[in-house]
Amino acid sequence: MTAVDRNDIYSGYHDFSNTYSTADLDQEEFFREVLKTGYGARPIATPKYPGTGMRLGTSSGFHRGSTASGRPGTGALRPMTAVRGAGYTSASRQAFDPLNMSSALRNFPLEAEKEDTPEEKIKQAERRIMTLIEESAKAACEKNMKVALERAREASSRERALIRLQEQAGLSDSHNIDLTFAVIFNLACQYSNNELYTEAIATYQAITRNRNFTNSARLKMNIGNIYVKMGQLSQAIKMYQMALDQTTTAQKYLRIKIMHNIGMLFVQMGRLEEAANSFEWVMREKPDLKAGMHAILCHFALSHEDKMKKAFLELLDVPLYIDHDDKYSINTDDIAANILNETVKNDDLSKLERELKSNAEKTILNAANLIAPVIEETLAGGFAWCVDAIKSSAYSPLAANLEINKAMVFLHNREVRMAIDSLKVFENQDTKINSSASTVLSFIHFLRGEYDQAEKYSEAAKNADSRNAAAYVNLSACAIMKNELDNAKEYLASALENDAAHVQALYNLGLLYKKKNMLDEALEYFLKLTNIVRYDPLTLYQIGHIYQLSNDVEQAADWYNQLLGIIPSDPGVLQKLGEMFDSMGDKQQAYQYYSDSYRFYPANFDVIDWLGSYFAQQSGLPEKALTYFQEAVVLAPEEPKWRLCVASCLRKTGQFHKALAEYQDINRRFPDNIECLKFLVRLSNDLGLKEAQTYAIELRRAEKAKETKERHGSGRPGSRRSNSGTSSRGGSGMSTLSEQRASPTLHNGDIVRSNHRIRRADSSEFNLDSSSHDLNYADPVGPLPTRPMTAAGKRDDDFGDEELGEDLLPE
Repeated sequence: MTAVDRNDIYSGYHDFSNTYSTADLDQEEFFREVLKTGYGARPIATPKYPGTGMRLGTSSGFHRGSTASGRPGTGALRPMTAVRGAGYTSASRQAFDPLNMSSALRNFPLEAEKEDTPEEKIKQAERRIMTLIEESAKAACEKNMKVALERAREASSRERALIRLQEQAGLSDSHNIDLTFAVIFNLACQYSNNELYTEAIATYQAITRNRNFTNSARLKMNIGNIYVKMGQLSQAIKMYQMALDQTTTAQKYLRIKIMHNIGMLFVQMGRLEEAANSFEWVMREKPDLKAGMHAILCHFALSHEDKMKKAFLELLDVPLYIDHDDKYSINTDDIAANILNETVKNDDLSKLERELKSNAEKTILNAANLIAPVIEETLAGGFAWCVDAIKSSAYSPLAANLEINKAMVFLHNREVRMAIDSLKVFENQDTKINSSASTVLSFIHFLRGEYDQAEKYSEAAKNADSRNAAAYVNLSACAIMKNELDNAKEYLASALENDAAHVQALYNLGLLYKKKNMLDEALEYFLKLTNIVRYDPLTLYQIGHIYQLSNDVEQAADWYNQLLGIIPSDPGVLQKLGEMFDSMGDKQQAYQYYSDSYRFYPANFDVIDWLGSYFAQQSGLPEKALTYFQEAVVLAPEEPKWRLCVASCLRKTGQFHKALAEYQDINRRFPDNIECLKFLVRLSNDLGLKEAQTYAIELRRAEKAKETKERHGSGRPGSRRSNSGTSSRGGSGMSTLSEQRASPTLHNGDIVRSNHRIRRADSSEFNLDSSSHDLNYADPVGPLPTRPMTAAGKRDDDFGDEELGEDLLPE
């Protein structure tokens, strides 16, 4: 700045930096942009011309236009009478504009509008095509395959229209080949997603045959995948091999994936030798757990012992590239370092590493369990080889787990002694492996009925690992066998404290409360179990049974039907449903369930009994009941009950001579059966046979013998015997419904036949109590219908007045 004259009070005002000068303000780029967005958005003031509603010729009504826009901005043409106060006019409506910028804005050149040229049309078409491709891909990600295919087809049609437009404009050389590839590739993908495999293959081939597309050979993998979906495995292998040949060695990972796919297809085709070679190639290029396991499986199927060993050793050498767990387990006095270690141990990368390690250990153990029984002459020798191989590898801690697996294999082969010897190796080791081994030993002794030994090893397992929930479950089982239900409850509660989702603990606790008749508490634990194991048949059955015991028939039927949805052929559940509907009086629905139960398990005597009674008494069809009772005779030929039912059905159908023959056969097999003798006396009298007197004498003798035995039996304390030849029921035609019992197919798939088997005559289940005898006649299948009096012969009913000789009395 120039020197300022201190005596001139007006000096220095024009000396300032050019930065603040407004002379060239309209030439600055920033100011021009501001004018476009600022003044350009405001309407330019225009002069108003007088209309019919405007007053003229008066000083107050005259309305003149703006001086800046209504008339030229020259002072020569302005009359002197227009001079007024500076910056003021009563008629002005425009904004304050001291620099007259509105006129500059009118003269400022705006951006030229975009011309509708072929190049611009091509760019717009390309943008629209890319938008359609993105919409198609988005719809495919949202599983809306139909919309994805429609957008892909629209993009393809627009792309062809774009090519025609470029040809007409003479711009074919500027065609975007990448856009064409994206359109065709997306269309092929959407064809494949919509299972239009033929169209997809044709579209992929259009890409692979065009030399303008780079890396198109990789799409032959996609064609191979489509052939796999179509079931054409030979064509798929051909495409995979072509893709492998055209893939460069630089794409090593892709080549490995292609070869692995080829090996899997060889397995599906049964060409195991070629499949094993493919997996071995993968192991040479880049060792992989999955490929190594598949190679072992192929060699196992081909019975190649040496190759199994080699493949197992290669599997042990697969690197995982993960850090050791103890790297972040160091505890120091530095609080910040400890917090950092804990954070790193629980981050996503650490979780992934633990998952990889767990998968590797599981794969190795499965492979060892598979090949150990076959690679050596003996099972123990095979496991010993696998254990030695694991101990010399990076997975040495797995050797102890393999030893426990060996014991489980011995148990599966019913070699209990060898299993126990294998597990006792860990008895003196204070490790978690010792806890696992002791848990298994406890389970073995429990199954053998050695409850003291089972409790001993359960305690050892608990002491070795206080958080072993299985040890507490075994202790609770031992306490239940000693009828110490409160201790069992405490053990199960401790198991749930260590593992709140322990399935066996929850189930056993529910059974414990059910045994104590605390049905609400039992139901609570079983319902918790359904949240963990949603469709467990055992749990569903227990819930249904609890509702049945609570007389909630609707809920019980609902849970039983859920169980039938999982195991539709369970005869025990069908019988339970039949029992419930029978108790409700719905005989028709009960018959349906009993009939289904009989169809799946025809050896259930309770079901046979109910069905026979239903046809003999309810439906009045003894000929159908006869079929069921004859099946029971075949199943239990030494049980007189079913023979009596057969004979009774023959009588009800009018086949009296066959019924008589059946009764006589029963009498020969079981001469002391009083009920059979009653029937013989009655039927012989009805038929007018002379044998009625003989049968009456035998009946008297049998009754006397029974009374004598009962009299002698009552004299000895604790002795309650009945006639071994008596019927299984004392004069009621059909037996009642079976007692509550578990479903026969719910116990590990083994049918508990003891609950369905009719016991022999000497069993207490069918013996008559000495305190209540019913010696009157009772038909097993109900009263006999009135018979026409057409029988020949005289009815002789005075057999009861005869005196019996000394030789006929019991000794």
